Amino acid sequence: MKSAYPIRSALLGVLTALVLLGPVAGARTVVNLRAEIRVAGIHAGLAVDMHRVALIHLHLHHVINCLVGVQGRPFDPQAGNPCKGLGHGAIPDAPANGNVHLDLVHALHLALSGEKAATYPLAHRLALGARHFLLLAKDALAHG
Repeated sequence: MKSAYPIRSALLGVLTALVLLGPVAGARTVVNLRAEIRVAGIHAGLAVDMHRVALIHLHLHHVINCLVGVQGRPFDPQAGNPCKGLGHGAIPDAPANGNVHLDLVHALHLALSGEKAATYPLAHRLALGARHFLLLAKDALAHG
């Protein structure tokens, strides 16, 4: 039987789909963000554990790639993308306001500086800082 109000029926169908799918999509984004932060944190930890500046730089660029995503700058596909398929990058996936985003931006700045550091002590210290802010972001996401 045809509806007397086809536009109303179509609108109701669209609204129902949005209500049913909206929370799932939002939950998926949070799961992806958690995974991106976790993987970035693993690579920040690997950078901290390295004993050569070149290896610290490599793992810090993995952190950078996870944070900015393939559309972000300075994403470098040559460095590798351990967060491939997880999302659009932790920073683009994070809510723009709040501690998670702020902590991720701090981690990015430290990773960028660490990647440019010429000496082991400085690169190591900046990797420690990046890892610290990734842990703060993970905690803020869990309790936020």
